[in-house]
Amino acid sequence: MISQSEIKLIRKLHTNKGRKLHSLVMIEGKRLFSQLVHYNIEFEKIWTTQEFEINNKYFLKEIRSREKFNLISNVELKKICLTKNPSGIIGITKIPRVITKKNTNQIIVLDDIADPGNLGTILRTACWFGIKNILLSKDCVDPYNPKVIRSAMGAHFNMNIISGQIEDQLQELKKDEFQIIAADVNARKSIKDFKLSKEKWALVMGSESKGLSKNVSKLVDEKIEIINNDEIESLNVSVACGIFLYHFSN
Repeated sequence: MISQSEIKLIRKLHTNKGRKLHSLVMIEGKRLFSQLVHYNIEFEKIWTTQEFEINNKYFLKEIRSREKFNLISNVELKKICLTKNPSGIIGITKIPRVITKKNTNQIIVLDDIADPGNLGTILRTACWFGIKNILLSKDCVDPYNPKVIRSAMGAHFNMNIISGQIEDQLQELKKDEFQIIAADVNARKSIKDFKLSKEKWALVMGSESKGLSKNVSKLVDEKIEIINNDEIESLNVSVACGIFLYHFSN
């Protein structure tokens, strides 16, 4: 069974401070567990309800050979889960370490992305297109926020996510001859007319409400827009990012 100290630990992992302090992140839900098993992620501990264990014997058999399970009651599970209807499985694992050499020719740079769902969807989309490196400004939402984790569906564990002063990082990329492209609704060039001129590139996506910050905007080589039909002001940032990545992949 789960102990009171373990319940306290998991509750701490609901917060940015707690995650940083313990270098751990909470994982909940069968789909997310399935993806992490695919990536061969090791868990510090896993808890399941008796009902989940009975109904998911084949699924748990895939994990049981290398992970230990502990029972948890439905009442205790609801105390520590953040979803309204927990699926019956929860675990904790270490926040992945940054691996410097990981397909460094394509990078996504995110400037003040505030919505957890948007960040998670961008990470998931980037992973789909094989992007392994994400740079986040200090004002971005915490990438290990539970809502980001759920939206990204395990992408965190298959890429490098680095938070910091992106202006400094962009300057380093320019020195390394990266082409710096930014999505901008006020740009003069359409994505239809744009082609990458370098093998190494960084795509910058700005804040949902404010767009690119001034300091970041100055470091961009080219600003590109996705032409709209004037019926809607702008696209969701995660949707726009997906369109850019699809265009670049062709």
